[in-house]
Amino acid sequence: MPNQKLSQRTIVAVIRTLRGHGSTPNGADIGELLYEGNFPDWFVTHSRSMYSFDWSKILPDVRNAQFFFPDSYFSAPGANITGLPYMSQQEAEVRGESLLRRLAAFAATLPSGQSVERSLELDGLRVDKKNLKLLPFDSVTSEGEEEERVVSLVNQSGLTSSTVVLQHIGDARELFVQQKDHPSIGEARNFVQALIDGISADTHAHGGHAIGYPGATANRLKYLEDVGFFTADEKTAVGSAWGFLSAGTHPGIPSRDEARIALILSLEFGVMLLLKFSNWKANAFRAFS
Repeated sequence: MPNQKLSQRTIVAVIRTLRGHGSTPNGADIGELLYEGNFPDWFVTHSRSMYSFDWSKILPDVRNAQFFFPDSYFSAPGANITGLPYMSQQEAEVRGESLLRRLAAFAATLPSGQSVERSLELDGLRVDKKNLKLLPFDSVTSEGEEEERVVSLVNQSGLTSSTVVLQHIGDARELFVQQKDHPSIGEARNFVQALIDGISADTHAHGGHAIGYPGATANRLKYLEDVGFFTADEKTAVGSAWGFLSAGTHPGIPSRDEARIALILSLEFGVMLLLKFSNWKANAFRAFS
């Protein structure tokens, strides 16, 4: 079984892409394209005869394994559409996840498959379009995994601005999937800014420091250093990340890659800020020992 299940976000992207390809400009219908892509006969036939290629029903049923079993009261236990004499629920789930991955790779090859490809990138996967396979990126964690961690840390943090913080990172991800690269970068920057501003505001509201609370995010980076939240090196590192996200364009980097880098960079620095804030808050907003 694949080590990683596709996100529901990616499955929805696949549904939307396949739904738009009941037929193609050269007259080939989706069944012909699937057959050409070496999908099994039983899959193409069952999708056509029982579902009329309604992908909003097919993909959820593939994931929960219902797709593989005939909808009949008289069917013997383990009877299935693949031609095997017996199939367990567990085996059907394994086959289903493998089939979903191949369908995602197939959808990414279609003219409107960019959203699928982008969503897969956020799952930490890239597409081998020739062989219709999904391959992991070399990075250790996917954007999706890191975003889940950020959401968990934000929810645990008690930050007054938690709702705003979560809105920005969610918007950055959705804009990336929609191929809106520069707005996505802007939301990634807003996410980091909201964390810096929120940590500064909550620190000031606690009332344990005589240093005045400044305006503007750049000044708040210095404020967090002065009150002991940042070391000098940390303040420089966060400021450099902030500068990268605020710079607009970066010559020599394609906008798609720039947006993905910005998203991952903002998440990694977000984790660092949230981990420090958790300990900072537990230490009564005072300098770390």
